[in-house]
Amino acid sequence: MAAWRTLPQALALAAKTDAGYCFAAGDADRQRSFADLQIAALRAAASLRAAGLRRGDLVALVLPDPEEFLTTLFGASIAGLVPASLYPPATSGDLPRYLELTASILHAAGARAVVTTRALTPSFDAIKGRCPQLAVVLCPADFDAPAADPDRQASLDDIAFVQFTSGSTSSPKGVALTHANVAANIEAFLGPSAVAASAHDVGVSWLPLNHDMGLVGMALGALYTGRTCVLLPPELFVRRPTEWLRAITRHRGTVSFAPNFAYDLCVRRVKDLSGLDLSSWRVAGCGAEPIHPPTLAAFAEKFAPAGFRDTSFLPCYGLAEHVLAATFPPRGRRPRTEVVSADTLTSAGAAVPHDGTGAALALVSCGSALPGHRLQIAGEDGAPLGERLVGEILLAGPSVMLGYYKQEALTAQTIRDGWLHTGDLGYLSGGELFVCGRAKDIIIVNGRKYHPQDLEWAVDGMGGVRRGRVVAFGAGERGQADRVVIVVEPSGTVPSDVLTGQIRREIGNLFGLYVDDVAIVRSGTVGRTTSGKVQRAATKARYEQGSLGGRD
Repeated sequence: MAAWRTLPQALALAAKTDAGYCFAAGDADRQRSFADLQIAALRAAASLRAAGLRRGDLVALVLPDPEEFLTTLFGASIAGLVPASLYPPATSGDLPRYLELTASILHAAGARAVVTTRALTPSFDAIKGRCPQLAVVLCPADFDAPAADPDRQASLDDIAFVQFTSGSTSSPKGVALTHANVAANIEAFLGPSAVAASAHDVGVSWLPLNHDMGLVGMALGALYTGRTCVLLPPELFVRRPTEWLRAITRHRGTVSFAPNFAYDLCVRRVKDLSGLDLSSWRVAGCGAEPIHPPTLAAFAEKFAPAGFRDTSFLPCYGLAEHVLAATFPPRGRRPRTEVVSADTLTSAGAAVPHDGTGAALALVSCGSALPGHRLQIAGEDGAPLGERLVGEILLAGPSVMLGYYKQEALTAQTIRDGWLHTGDLGYLSGGELFVCGRAKDIIIVNGRKYHPQDLEWAVDGMGGVRRGRVVAFGAGERGQADRVVIVVEPSGTVPSDVLTGQIRREIGNLFGLYVDDVAIVRSGTVGRTTSGKVQRAATKARYEQGSLGGRD
């Protein structure tokens, strides 16, 4: 086993190679070797120290530009600071609400500095009064101090960075990860039993660097293996999904990960396959949100003429509290899918093969625990469950986070007896994990449990519904049966009253479940995180507050 390295050590070693990052935007590529990045990071480290920051201070990074983000992240780490990634505002219209939420995060985390763009600097200066410990707001363009070696090297036990979750299920929490956590996870998922990465691989990614899959899976994975990684702006992929596939073609990409929605978006939006050559793509990772087997099948079928192989798919499971990855299936295998009885899964918590009667659910295997790590399915009493029984997914091993930053009570609630309680539900079959959903999102009606994503998938494929913009949840007083609510953005092709009736019939036929309310809302109402997850908790909160609005 290779010796674990801190981020500065990994950067110093990678700087001895010819590899680096390619910051791409369409056909305009900007090459930066790891050696270039190390020099820039040393300047950033010296500039941060010159600004009065001291070892252990938390520095919030609000930087959409990937080169500035990575340079500052490495620089803060070299300086002995604690870099923390925060999401930048989506639009200027979101700025007031964004600053309100971000100010509370900065205050709770005791942030000493914010590093952001020139355009956002005045906005962060304006909220200093609400963040007593916030001393300075800086811009990478002003990092002009001479590069200098640090006065003390980081240790593996130091915090490498804090990653604030995107808030898909709750308010953002700061996941504190040590250098040892990061190194252990990267070594495990890039090792021979998972990705089997080498210096000859080329990564291609459009994923935001303030998300674990983009930062750890793609950018830092490339750094630790000394290989090239092409980084595209996330907004470029959202506008034109074909740019992701063109980048893989142009750079002969071999490794690229994305959430389920990205593969679905390519199926729906990419019309012209001419010029695409995906034959080099050997690892097509899929994770960060529930994986829909029909999505993978449709992608493989559509892009087979461009050289894509379904054996390249690598469905996986992970979460930020475990750095990134937790389970991987065998490489080079077609996705393993099980079709189970929806009725038995929801009523008895057991995954029974579908016998042709009642509703069926197709679930994809996310594989087994990473080498050196452990996985367990536990019942409500905490006891381990046997195969094909649904319970909470627990994880243990060197990738489990140090804890939630400055949230000791929440950390103690989440990590118990060495096990990370993920809050996710799943079962084991043949030793492999099948993920069913989140425990806190379960809808309970007349004592039966329903997974919201199953209802969402059933509605998502219907005519008149905008794909990927469906949210299902239970509403009602605690201790009472949930009212079943489905929020839908329409595609504009079906009248609202007709669409409401169709949705109720579909859910009734498939699950024997009555939908109490179908909320047809205007485009853009259903939010998604940058990892592709629908913001179910946020949508539910707005529904209960009466602030969702209606269809235009």
